[in-house]
Amino acid sequence: MKRKKIRIRNVDPEVFTHKGLFDEGCYGSECEDDCCVYGCDVDYESLKLIYKHRDLIEPLIKTRIEECFLTELTRDNDYVGGAYRETATRDSDGLCKLHLVGKKGCSLFYLWAARGLPKTMVPTICRVYPITWHRGRLFVDRPLKRACKARERKPKGVKEVPSIFDTQSKEVLALFDLRHPGEKTFAELRLQALKRRKA
Repeated sequence: MKRKKIRIRNVDPEVFTHKGLFDEGCYGSECEDDCCVYGCDVDYESLKLIYKHRDLIEPLIKTRIEECFLTELTRDNDYVGGAYRETATRDSDGLCKLHLVGKKGCSLFYLWAARGLPKTMVPTICRVYPITWHRGRLFVDRPLKRACKARERKPKGVKEVPSIFDTQSKEVLALFDLRHPGEKTFAELRLQALKRRKA
């Protein structure tokens, strides 16, 4: 069965104009995973995969999966699978309980990149950050932490800085749906935003 995408009706122009994450994304930045201090909302489809692969996740986070969540399953069509659970943060370092213990990065990203587990195990909100969404609107998350790579200065030798959409487009296009009759595509919205910026 094809994975249902999150329906988007409006895209904030800043998605196409704000500086992006460059080639290495979060893992290549000096940021110490500041966005992970919030925890995250785990889509229901991601949640099912987390439980399925708990034997690989739990040794990396040094706790049981049941201890990782603040909330029970909440029904909400704004999430893939129609529901979500919010993660808790650790007392020891203040980071999301799904974060690797003593290392940079998320256990879910690590298992996808290093062990070949399904990428859909990583929650939508983490895959597209610092882009986020709410009730059909796509926008840049605020406040961006000071150390976020999307706030770093332009690297030397780089003439044109890619936008957050440019650097996150693979994930955005995989997870969000904006292809309905009579509505503008991401490409059309991007062109419109860039014209507005130049004007």
